[in-house]
Amino acid sequence: MTLRRWLGWAAAALVCIAPGVHASPALERQLDALLRVGEDRPAPALAAIDALPAPESPVEARWLTRARAEVAARSASAGEAQRWREAAVQAVRATEPAALVEAELQYLLALRAEHEDAGSMNELARAALAGYDGHCKALQPPRPDCEYRARWRLQQLLAQHARAQRAPAAARQHARAALELAIAGSDLWRQAWSESELALAAGHERDFSRAQAHLERALQLAAREEEPRLAARIALTEGTLAQDQGDWPRAHRSELRALALARQAQSPRYEAIALVNLSDQAVQSGRPAEALEHALQGLAAVKPLQIKRIERSLLNNAMLARVALGRRAEARADFEALQAAWSADGAIGRQVTSMREFGDALAKVGDLRGALELHHRETELSRRLMDANRTAALAELRSRYDREAQQRNIVLLERDNALKTTELDNRALSQRLWTLGAGVLVLTMVLMLLLVRRVRETNRALEHSRAKLRVQSERDPLTGLANRRHFQAVLQAGGEAAEGFRGALLMIDIDHFKHINDNHGHAAGDQVLVEVAQRIAAAVRSEADTVARWGGEEFLVLAPALQRHDTEALAQRLLQAVAGTPVALAGGGGLRATVSIGHAVFPLPPHRVKLTPEQAVNLADMALYTAKSQGRNRAVGIVQAEVADAQALRALEGDFERAWVEGRVQLRIDAGPGESAGRQSAGAAVVA
Repeated sequence: MTLRRWLGWAAAALVCIAPGVHASPALERQLDALLRVGEDRPAPALAAIDALPAPESPVEARWLTRARAEVAARSASAGEAQRWREAAVQAVRATEPAALVEAELQYLLALRAEHEDAGSMNELARAALAGYDGHCKALQPPRPDCEYRARWRLQQLLAQHARAQRAPAAARQHARAALELAIAGSDLWRQAWSESELALAAGHERDFSRAQAHLERALQLAAREEEPRLAARIALTEGTLAQDQGDWPRAHRSELRALALARQAQSPRYEAIALVNLSDQAVQSGRPAEALEHALQGLAAVKPLQIKRIERSLLNNAMLARVALGRRAEARADFEALQAAWSADGAIGRQVTSMREFGDALAKVGDLRGALELHHRETELSRRLMDANRTAALAELRSRYDREAQQRNIVLLERDNALKTTELDNRALSQRLWTLGAGVLVLTMVLMLLLVRRVRETNRALEHSRAKLRVQSERDPLTGLANRRHFQAVLQAGGEAAEGFRGALLMIDIDHFKHINDNHGHAAGDQVLVEVAQRIAAAVRSEADTVARWGGEEFLVLAPALQRHDTEALAQRLLQAVAGTPVALAGGGGLRATVSIGHAVFPLPPHRVKLTPEQAVNLADMALYTAKSQGRNRAVGIVQAEVADAQALRALEGDFERAWVEGRVQLRIDAGPGESAGRQSAGAAVVA
């Protein structure tokens, strides 16, 4: 529908309303229509609102000013958004209670935060929704459609946020609440939109039959509205569901249809989203030139709107396409810009994902040094994220145990006070009745003995809880293996000897783990992590050895007593243990997983230079990375290294690949099940 048609409707349908009553349905509908125009073209929408007749009541003034503020919240100018937001709050203050004034402010701030991709959006949206809900529940008589458009928008924002955080149950809950509000307002447009959101939530839960049912209802409702922008949104939903099911041809067709509908509706927002999905499909299908073209088109479309979330997704896809096309300098510039933006917003999860995708892209084109550098950066960033999550979890556990201990102390104090009161009463009675007093004294002593016993039992329970908390702080909650912190403590203890760190280290990484998450879902990824961890622990037979989850899909094994040949045999057992049997998935079927292993026995022969635990882990990591670069599903062990002193060891760490090529490092490569037989490598030459 064209802007001229929207303006004609808005100018013709305005109905005057009497002071002190709600705005007329006609005014609400025409402003709602202009708000949809403002999603993509804020300036024309604001001009159209300004062209409407002057308000004739405070309520009418509130609706007009609020509409201006909602459109301005999505504009490129933060100053304009703030100016109209303040005006809208003043208009609400003139007609409504203070609770609704605060809800309106939080609502407009949430819209702006969503436009700027700010982390505060979720908290602002929840606060605004609570304010609106409280106001509507207090109305007499109740109105089911009270503030339903604002409440619907907030529920949609929360549903989209939950979906982005991979919380489909919460996304479904908010989308269902939004649908109920749309039904209460007899709003077919919003009903269609909510059905498409429910379809996406069901798709994330892998319930594709339910997702298809929601999608069909959305299509039926949208057909009655005949709005290209809504049809584009539903086509995008269909493409996402098809991609989740692995139906790439259908996904591609749906995205192309969404792109055509978005251009027909003159919606740069949905045009850019369709181009994000098309560029992502092209990257994954090995068509980098097409991916770059789509990404650049999308950036040009969304630039006037300055929607950070969409711009960053397009820039990430352009970066991956440029790597594949050999334009690494441009890709590196895109990468650093994205990392800086996400770091400024505190979006560590998106930083890690982008860093991993960039590293994989560099590895595919042969830039192993660049990929190794990013691998180390990603490991450090993942470690920081895991440490933050672990610290928060431990703080919550400590807080809970402290609360329980405090509650027990309160109960003990109350009993103690009651006991003292009883003693005073007994003394008064003892002056008159010695016999009865003696009985009361005996009873008091019994109670005191019981109280002492209870105190001792409570102290033992507290000590048990503290011991349990210490154990939990040393274990990975998903796999049950030792966590990184505990493993580092074991490493440091082993490296305190005068001769430095000694023993065998094996670093293990699950191959193509990102593809497992992408193609089968994070629940399947967690199953693979747990099963691989159990197989590694079973293959490591000595109780003196330590097995830990190092981070993400990486594991470390420390075997202080193993020699080189025993370590090589252990690496072969690990390859067979993981890849020999498919991992059974909860939903049925099996998934074959393989691992890459880097290992060595320290100190390295023939010179046996003293080294720290950190250097040992770094060398095992380099051997692991060599295993990945050699095709994965194999183990690479450092047999010996021509390093005579600490300086030569640091040079080896600085450029491991060059040392291998020049023959300063001798490696042994053992292939996993289904690969070629084991071999040793000395420099660039391979010895069978």
